[in-house]
Amino acid sequence: MEQFRLQDQVVLITGGGSGLGRGIGQAVAELGAAVVAADVRTDQAEEAAATLRAQGFRAAAVEMDVTRPESIAAGLQTAVEAFGHVDVLVNNAGITRMQGIGDITPRDWEQVFSINVEGMFLCCQQFFSCLRREGRTGRIVNIASNAAKVTFPGQAHYNASKAAVVNMTQSLAKELAPFGINVNAVCPGAVDTEMLRYCMVKTIEESPADARPTLDDLRASWGPPQLGRLIQPVEVGRVVAFLASDAAGIIRGQSISVDAGSTPY
Repeated sequence: MEQFRLQDQVVLITGGGSGLGRGIGQAVAELGAAVVAADVRTDQAEEAAATLRAQGFRAAAVEMDVTRPESIAAGLQTAVEAFGHVDVLVNNAGITRMQGIGDITPRDWEQVFSINVEGMFLCCQQFFSCLRREGRTGRIVNIASNAAKVTFPGQAHYNASKAAVVNMTQSLAKELAPFGINVNAVCPGAVDTEMLRYCMVKTIEESPADARPTLDDLRASWGPPQLGRLIQPVEVGRVVAFLASDAAGIIRGQSISVDAGSTPY
């Protein structure tokens, strides 16, 4: 079972300071990895790293703005200085907006794609350069969404951005395989995070007053029917941890639904 372990591996997680990023950090740390929580919100990154260290795991925080190549490069360098190398990149940083088609401005569209797509690509590019300089192989796990496959109303820009992540994952997998870098993605469903709660609050606010749901109503209706509850971040993290391990070497360029059966493919 050693091929499932992440002992001596260093995993950098963008958006690692909160929500799904923290769940991924917990999951990979439990399998032996050192965790680098990379986030534009340094206070949250520090808190995430401190929580892991309190459990006896190795963890560090770095500041990283995924829209700025120089910030990504600096964050990777800080991680290398802390642990000697970085083996796995998890592209988790992302945003959404709850907006109808008629309300999305060019600036809204640009902001979503800047982080969800361009930011992911820039991180992969910088990580690739880092591995080449060090003469190392590695793995990339991109966080897409089941929105890439089934779409959700009021999030056309988010849906499209996650579809781009799925497509780019395939491109990167083919192009980076000769360099010993395996690339995959996961497509989570309704995960209990701040982002999902934001979507719930916006849905409540925009519902007719005489038919306004409660948060409990939405938790029940948005949770995967086969599961009967919302998905917890660490549950997605365990699938990410598998894809980051040697055991997943035969899985390449895939975008795996991690949504408790809500997506049929």
